[in-house]
Amino acid sequence: MLNFWIICALLIAIALIIILPSLFAKQAPKDLDRKKINRAVYEKKLLELESDRDNDLIDLEQYNIAKSDLERSLIDDLEDHKEVIFNRSNKIMPIIVLFVLPVLAIFSYLKLNNGLISLDPEFESKMASQQGQMPDIGKAIAELEGKLKQNSNNLDGWIMLGKSYVVSKRYKEAVKAYGKANELSDGANPDVLISYGEAKGLAAGNNFDESAMSLFNKALKISPNNERGLWYAGLASYQLQNYKLSVDYLEKLLQQVPNDQSDVRAALVKYLNDAKQKAGIEVVEESTVAKPESNSNSSITVNVILSDGLHKNYVKSDTLFIYARAMSGPKMPLALVKMTAGDLPTTVTLDDSVSMMPSMTLSSMEQVEVIARISKSGQAIMQSGDIFGSVSSVKTDQSETVDVVISELVP
Repeated sequence: MLNFWIICALLIAIALIIILPSLFAKQAPKDLDRKKINRAVYEKKLLELESDRDNDLIDLEQYNIAKSDLERSLIDDLEDHKEVIFNRSNKIMPIIVLFVLPVLAIFSYLKLNNGLISLDPEFESKMASQQGQMPDIGKAIAELEGKLKQNSNNLDGWIMLGKSYVVSKRYKEAVKAYGKANELSDGANPDVLISYGEAKGLAAGNNFDESAMSLFNKALKISPNNERGLWYAGLASYQLQNYKLSVDYLEKLLQQVPNDQSDVRAALVKYLNDAKQKAGIEVVEESTVAKPESNSNSSITVNVILSDGLHKNYVKSDTLFIYARAMSGPKMPLALVKMTAGDLPTTVTLDDSVSMMPSMTLSSMEQVEVIARISKSGQAIMQSGDIFGSVSSVKTDQSETVDVVISELVP
């Protein structure tokens, strides 16, 4: 449903770009209050988030992260509304504030937790089942492409086209769209620069090269505290094996994440500590992440086997995830072991030593669900063709071995 919500926002934004120029042919009234518009947009999106939460379309964890980032976007925009860097036309500003906030507000924090959220097979299955309900974004993109052929200097149109291509996983086309937007903004728009670099990395299979890194660096010279810029610069420098630089970026990003976002901080610290180890820097535990009371005896022995008839659905090099998650609430893995399908059948131990987050551990729960999944892609995101099995209501201090049979195929 989160994808549905994002695509709906994109469709609305595309429609605004197509139809609003005629509505704003005359200069907008001078007393147009941008703050009121921003608040109205914020309140509308907050109601949509609350509705999704109340209808169990997103869990509490996703709701809290999305709400927090939406609030931060509103505050930032209200504080900075007097300093408009790109003011090619004052007439276009009412259009910008109508769609900039809804579209990408939640992405920076969700990207930090993306791998954890997507390990939930039920979440991915629900998303797959909703694909038929998705609006026809392809048609809207085609209309926007037509408008841009008539007016190729529409900066906001190219930005929205790039976002739409990314949502549609048309990454190479997104690179071209953001390249045009970067040209129109004279390489001085940090958000365009970051999105341009992001699209380049996505088009290369999540590999960020020197050209993407250069774009992130340019963005950070203009906007030094840009969270998306710091995240991608940290990721790109890590992939380029410049671990010291990666540490610098990630530490600066960590300083900006509020202490009450403990799960986000914990996920970021895992990336940061890995970069520190590779850079030969001493790793210091993150003190601001509160650890819940735990039962030191919590440990689950898991025996994983594959159901007969499914051997043709994998090869030995495929990735095997074995993990435990809470029975209710956030569906983040509490403990995770990563192996290969060639290790099957196998027996592993899940305990706090393989926890994903300091604030969410196996020992903090009385009962959990244990899941085993074979990923053909080797990525955390569940894909069609993956196979998995699960056992519910497993006590975290039980001595009996839990048998998990991988028997379900993701359509």
